[in-house]
This record gives sequence, C-alpha cells and structure tokens, in this order.
Amino acid sequence: MNVSMPRGRAHGWGIAGEYLSREIAKLPQLDGVTLHCMKGHDLQPFDQDVWDRINIGYCFFEDALSVQPFARAAGQRWDMIVTGSSWCEYQLRSAGVKNCTTILQGVDRDNFYPGPKASAAEQFVVFSGGKFEVRKGQDLVIAAMRIFMEHHADVLLSCAWHNQWPFSMATMELSNVIPYLHRDGECLELLRETLVANGIPLERVALHPPLDNSLMREVYLASDIGLFPNRCEGGNNMVMCEYMACGRTVVASDMTGHNDVITSENAFPLTRYNVRHYRHASEGFWFEPDVDEMVELLEFAYRNRAALRTKGLQAVVDMSTLSWSVAARSFHAIGQSLLKQSHHTKTPASA
Repeated sequence: MNVSMPRGRAHGWGIAGEYLSREIAKLPQLDGVTLHCMKGHDLQPFDQDVWDRINIGYCFFEDALSVQPFARAAGQRWDMIVTGSSWCEYQLRSAGVKNCTTILQGVDRDNFYPGPKASAAEQFVVFSGGKFEVRKGQDLVIAAMRIFMEHHADVLLSCAWHNQWPFSMATMELSNVIPYLHRDGECLELLRETLVANGIPLERVALHPPLDNSLMREVYLASDIGLFPNRCEGGNNMVMCEYMACGRTVVASDMTGHNDVITSENAFPLTRYNVRHYRHASEGFWFEPDVDEMVELLEFAYRNRAALRTKGLQAVVDMSTLSWSVAARSFHAIGQSLLKQSHHTKTPASA
C-alpha cells in the first residue's frame, strides 16, 4: 500500500504521515492501493497525480456545512473514506455516504509516557496546545486563565500555540470572548501582544516556539493539567492525546472528535455549551464552551490535586489503546478487503 500524505515533525498531518508511512511499510505490499490524505471541504486527494486503482481517503474536517454538499460525490469517487473521528463519520453518513468508517490517530508511547513534573514544582501550571485559531479555542483559554490567574498568584500558563498559517490565525478575529485584530507579523510576537492585551502577564507565561514532536514530552511534563476547550475537532486531537499519555489529565470539551477519547474518568469534561454558526473560509456550527465552567473546573483541580493524579493514571490506560501500528493494520485490512472485492468483480468479465 502506498501512502500519499504530507510528512513532518511539527504539525498534525505531517506527524500522521510519518507514522502511518513507517508502520504501513512493515506490512505486506498491496499493489494498486494508495492511502491518501484528503484535503479541503470538497474532499480531494492531497496529490491527484498518485491516484491509483484502489484509493482510500483519510479525512478530518470541522466545517460540516461546507463538506456535506460534496460528500455524496466523494463517496462515489473514493473506494473507502476513513474519518478521524466518529463525529466526522456521522456527518458523512448523514449526507448519504455509506462507504466510510473511522480510524483514530495513534500515540507514540515510546515518546509519550508518564513521568514526574519536570520543573516549576511550586507553581500550578496549565498547558494549552494547538495552533492559535478560533476553532482550537485559545481565546477561551485566555478568557478563563485571566480570571483563574487573578485568583492564584502561583498559577502559570504554558502555551504551544505556534501557527504557520496566517489565514488560520486570522480566524481569531471571530472570537466573542477576547479582542483580536490580525496583522502581518511573526507568530510569537502576535501571541505575546494578544496575551498582554487581554490581561495575561508575560512573566507568568511559557510561550513555546515550534518544536519537533519528539521534544513535546518535556513540555507536557512541566505542567499539572491541560486545558482544551476546542470548539470543534475532526479527529481525536493528537496533541491532547499525547499530553494525556504522559499521565496528565485535562479540562476539555467532550464534543465532536474529543468525544471519542474524553470521559469523566480520564478528564474533567466540559458540559455547558452554546452552538454558534462560524463563517470564514468555509462554515459550520461549532460548540461554544462556557468560560465560567472552565474556571470552575480549574478551581476544583487546583484544590483537589489527588483527583489530577487519579484521572491522569486513567488517561494513560485509555491512551494506550491508541496506536499507530493498530491504525496502520486497520488501513491495511481495508486495502486487502477492497483488493479482494476488486478481483471478484473482475473475474467474471475476464472469463
């Protein structure tokens, strides 16, 4: 099986492409089958030039309203569409696509495993990760942390928010909880300006530059809890799952892709939402977490450190079920099945 995906160590698709290519290469070759990254709301292949006899698409989308008009045609074009979350699969099936299923992204447990707090032992450190954009909800993090940090002088914010795509960063102008006016500039500089403008003192922030994925464990272990109020996720959120695999629990939305991994045993799920229509490059209805509830759960976590350890231990157990090798074998099995079907349908004609 060939793999047509971006490769890299500092962004989601690149990391997925690296791991799936490596793991699929260990399995028996399937000639004539290609696993593609699907890009855009029209569900096109990442590289049309490698279109094969049998084509499996892997997709993550958040703007369901934009995807649905293209979904039925995509179902007819692709031999199988694999989504990164049960929520995405539901959206496709509701649009009439039957040849679809879900395979969750894995976690590399050789890189992400539990350990003691690496630094800042006297502080209570809240980690927030994901590229800075309105969908990921860092504006909600800022709004909640401003209140939480005012209550506790020993609270710090650890951010891995680097965003190399200005158009994506500009969506933060849609926020209804913080002011943000996008301009040209270096990402970390814009992030510093945004934090200061919204009452977050920089001396209480660790703002991380883009790092190779293998270095993120050190960042995760230097914190006490993660905060992931993402408005919508097309997958199970690789950063959040890696963080939880390190024995850390999270305050997180439990809607869309997060719903495949977040439970009341391994996390502090957010439960109060509004639904808001977002329109930017495409459009969708996203789930808007409640800032007050975020603060309430952070306060509870601050006062109940034993609960962090208990939920963190369960998070390790639950994240151990997410495996890139299992994901690769699942894709390979789909390819084998499609090849077998292809041979069966062609045999009578050739006879």
